[in-house]
Amino acid sequence: MVRCFLAINLSTETHDFLAASVKTWHTQYRKQVRWVRPENCHLTLKFLGEVKESLVAKIEKNVSVAASSHVPFELELSSPGVFPNPRFPRVLWIGLKGETGKLKQLQNSLETALEPLGFEPEKKGFVPHVTVGRIKARRGFMLDINDFLKSEVPPIRSSINAVNLYQSILKPSGPIYKVLSTFQLSER
Repeated sequence: MVRCFLAINLSTETHDFLAASVKTWHTQYRKQVRWVRPENCHLTLKFLGEVKESLVAKIEKNVSVAASSHVPFELELSSPGVFPNPRFPRVLWIGLKGETGKLKQLQNSLETALEPLGFEPEKKGFVPHVTVGRIKARRGFMLDINDFLKSEVPPIRSSINAVNLYQSILKPSGPIYKVLSTFQLSER
């Protein structure tokens, strides 16, 4: 079995900004948040979970066809946010804006392409974001994330021209993401 997900990698400038910001946030929130390593920051399009190795080639074929029917587009960093809500935050993220209509069409095409292989479409709406941290669960603990939500985020752009199939290798020190395949968007 291979733990997989589909994602878009973002620009070097985006990763540099997130690296500097995580250092600041880490100092402020100490050990209350498990921060995502900046090199692991990406825009997840579809989490596939544990997949039989024999199914990977079929996934690659379907994703390749879906990705090739879309043209490249631009995204940029937007404001910070949390899931599920500010009163009970579990996940800290940075939003994305720009050509989100094209992004959502791509994400929907991937959902459609993977459904015949047994991957159920997401029930909740797709929110373009980059996860930067997860709050460590402690019963009765409330974290004030107002400063995080007020963080200044510059509109750093990323040109999106490919989708990656990643393998997630879980380690005690944190996950390692390995690109299994890259699927180019069409240059038509």
